[in-house]
Amino acid sequence: MSKKEKHPSKPNPTAKNAGSISVSKSDLFEKLNAWFELNDKKIFYSLLFLSTLFSFIMFDAKVSDGGDDSSYIERAWSLLNEGKFPYFQGPGYPIFLSLVVKLFGLNVIALKMFSVVCHFGFVWFTYKAFVKRIPYTVLFALISFISFNHFMQYYASQTFTETFFLFIQSLCFYIVFKIIDGIKSDQSLIDDIKQNYLKWIIFGLLFVILAISKSVAVVTIVGVAVFFLLNRNYKQVIYALVAFFVIRMIYQFVTSAMFGANDTNQLEMMLRKELYKPISGHEDFSGMVDRFFNNFNTYMSLHIYRIMNLRKDAYELTSIVPQFAYITAVLIGIFTFLSYKKNKFIFFSSIYFIVLSGGIFFGVQAQNMQDRLVIIVVPFIFLLFFYGIYELIKKYSMLQIVFVLFAGGMLLYTIKISTVDKSKITAFKKNLSGDIYYGYTPDWENFLKMSKYCADSLPDSSVVLSRKPAMSFLYGDGKKFVGQFITTTMDADTVLMGWKKLNVQYVILANLRMNPKKNNGRMINTIHRMIGPVYNKYPQKVRLVKSIGTKEKCELYEIKY
Repeated sequence: MSKKEKHPSKPNPTAKNAGSISVSKSDLFEKLNAWFELNDKKIFYSLLFLSTLFSFIMFDAKVSDGGDDSSYIERAWSLLNEGKFPYFQGPGYPIFLSLVVKLFGLNVIALKMFSVVCHFGFVWFTYKAFVKRIPYTVLFALISFISFNHFMQYYASQTFTETFFLFIQSLCFYIVFKIIDGIKSDQSLIDDIKQNYLKWIIFGLLFVILAISKSVAVVTIVGVAVFFLLNRNYKQVIYALVAFFVIRMIYQFVTSAMFGANDTNQLEMMLRKELYKPISGHEDFSGMVDRFFNNFNTYMSLHIYRIMNLRKDAYELTSIVPQFAYITAVLIGIFTFLSYKKNKFIFFSSIYFIVLSGGIFFGVQAQNMQDRLVIIVVPFIFLLFFYGIYELIKKYSMLQIVFVLFAGGMLLYTIKISTVDKSKITAFKKNLSGDIYYGYTPDWENFLKMSKYCADSLPDSSVVLSRKPAMSFLYGDGKKFVGQFITTTMDADTVLMGWKKLNVQYVILANLRMNPKKNNGRMINTIHRMIGPVYNKYPQKVRLVKSIGTKEKCELYEIKY
């Protein structure tokens, strides 16, 4: 960075003396920066308190109907009780979640509270990473965004990996910025290593945890290396790569020695055309390019703006506007160049999220389309956009007023929509009082009660097939279920042959809605399409054992071979 570059976020040694701060009467940004700096700690701790309060107001004690959040819990339990290492979908989160399982068992509320703690840590270390390194107005805009945004707060009470990832990611930024602060170009190699070796060990450990928490996050080390290269910090490139790969090799050696070799091939799974249908084959080069641009269009024109409350929450495929995505990319390029000239910490954040976003767009099947896949980079997109606009208009007093009014209005709107659903508070109270099914629609309530019935009433050795095995496991007090995620065949004999290989004795037949918000008669019929032909051809081999509910009922069938 040039010696002449300005760092408006550097601390003013006389900042505590209000009379010593001299700003232009018409410069709103400077007035805000001065006021924020004088009241720094009060404002931050107030935001931190409110952020935690919002986490409890929006707390959702139910697991989602997607199943991935329950799967993380099941893997944590399996690691703890069966010694099975959770290689699939990244072991980082289940490893730490297993500590909560050790203390509280399969208590859903306790497990979700771990995410609340992670969100608290995410807000705390985001502040610690950026304070005195970026303008205070930008800093507190960022902290407000991550504290009150309803998407961020939703995942703060879920057992998805996102909030844990955001927490570890904030720690990574904190240590990287500490390293950047300590760079001395004239320092010898030996002195540099002696002074900073502990920071690099922590750096390597944190980035390895990040990389094993989400498979695509392995590219984050590339983002770090690119930043140091562009700033001509060549020694730091070597330190970063060595620290990461040495600790990664140690991790792989230890886990292989203790739990056996990795039995999942994450790269192979990324290359599949359809994640849960290996038979569909793998993407070729042109297919990967198409995947990248499909994901790019989806996330950059739709999801990031939904998360930032700049587009409506509900969406349809028609909401994807490729031209909007390309305009966004141009703005990212302009603001990144601006940050390169003005603030190295914003510039690092931009390089980091560009590289990580690229990993997501290449590594995730385009039909996935979940906003949670990109939420881990949205704080940096918000930071870059807010800072870019801040820098572009800071010489124009009228535009500053308009921008602050708009930002304030968006903050109030964000707070409003984050607190509008009072039913969550009622549901939380009911769940705490022991009604674990309160808040679920009848289809899910019947299904979860059937899972509980299987655990309580069937022999411990019985093998039960479920469309959502991880949810059945969680509400079935730790009983293992066999999963049937796709309809593999509709031939009766082939169905029976396949189930017999899995030793399936019972099948849960649930009427789970395709549209969670409305019972329109359409349901997830994966298992229906398989058991139907069996019943039609061999009715004597399918026996009804139990039925729960009247509307959207759930049934349990015994399979006789």
